[in-house]
Amino acid sequence: MRARIWLSLAIALLAGPAGASAHSILQAVGETSGAGVRLSYSAPVEEAFVRITTLDGHPVAAFVDPADAQIIVTPGVTGAEPDLRWRVLSRDGHVTEGRINLTPSPRGNATSSRRSPLSIPSDVLAFAALLGLIGMLGVRFVVIAPAWRTGGTRPPGTGAADAWRRVLGPSLDRGIRAWWITWWCLVGAAGFGLACGVIGLLSELDSTDIGTLSGTRWGLAWVAQVVGLCIAAAVSALLFRSSSRDAPDPARQWGYGIAIPLGIAAAGISWAGHASARTDAGIGIGLDAIHLSATGIWLGGLAALLAIVPRARRGLSDADATRFAAAVVVRFSTVAILCVATLVVTGVYRAIAELTAFNDLGDTGYGRALLVKLIVFSVLLIGGVFNRLVLHPRLERAALGLRETDGGAGHTLRISLAAEIAGAVVLLVVVGVLVNLPPP
Repeated sequence: MRARIWLSLAIALLAGPAGASAHSILQAVGETSGAGVRLSYSAPVEEAFVRITTLDGHPVAAFVDPADAQIIVTPGVTGAEPDLRWRVLSRDGHVTEGRINLTPSPRGNATSSRRSPLSIPSDVLAFAALLGLIGMLGVRFVVIAPAWRTGGTRPPGTGAADAWRRVLGPSLDRGIRAWWITWWCLVGAAGFGLACGVIGLLSELDSTDIGTLSGTRWGLAWVAQVVGLCIAAAVSALLFRSSSRDAPDPARQWGYGIAIPLGIAAAGISWAGHASARTDAGIGIGLDAIHLSATGIWLGGLAALLAIVPRARRGLSDADATRFAAAVVVRFSTVAILCVATLVVTGVYRAIAELTAFNDLGDTGYGRALLVKLIVFSVLLIGGVFNRLVLHPRLERAALGLRETDGGAGHTLRISLAAEIAGAVVLLVVVGVLVNLPPP
């Protein structure tokens, strides 16, 4: 057992890093061949929001080098002013600022991030809500629907599934209604987070020009998330108004119609993230989007199970409740294993791309935040291993008639789900801090 735990920790260390953001940090200041200053940044900047001023606020002409989006040129300033202020917007939506000393020779002071109080909470809210929606959808169509179709886990020779479905139907209706309540709360949370995010960024830029912002890379990614969320909400509303509203097994076309726009929204997050700043941007963005989706199916799926399973078990006999819980847990365990395997593969690739050395984990703020994330992730993974190796067999043996009771596994499952969701909330908060720190 101890070996399994250490193996789980090792997997978590590989699976953790993903989705970090690129900050535009001033790395070098030099003179141009003519009269001017050349500013070199660690990541590409958006020319529409480059701002160079004198100390008293007068704007100074500046432009992004057409050959290199990480370089800003300010022509004709050498000797005119002893100091200048600068502020830029990186392509991932982070605002950084600092000062330049021009005498006796051009040099830059430390770069600082300019963050609105709205930015981090809104980023976490929108991100967490989107992952929750992905997981809710996965559980509804990939776990609950097939469990209902097949009649759950039951002893051989117990007959067709129709009788069990008739018994389960009224209870499962309560679970589906709870699913809808949770679903619309997450849609509202995602919309609110996206709205607050753009307001916060505009305040960091001292701007109200949302039209210009929408033309930046971050802005286009934001638009993709808004459009994806709106389409998913519209299709959900159509499903909600249809006769399949509370059906345990709605047509798969509904699932595809909601999943595709949610996938577009997830791809938008990755497209404007740190993966896009690497030389392997295409591969990095794709793997990061897959990583986000796998995280959503796993962690968001836990929220869906907590919304549906306890309510669906109410009013059922012990045997029927165990049969339903076993069917759901067996299927979700398989899905969770696939998600964890995906996280390992994509996480290893992203870790190699992001970290320059193993010492970065302890020597940098980004690395220390990453370690906290890995610890929380490890705890979540251990909880998943406990469900798979302990609760899953208990429920399955009881459902197959090999034991008279589930040995308290149903009650333990509710506690385990609640604990894992609490851990997932902590993990998402840590991620919100992590993506606002520059990687090494």
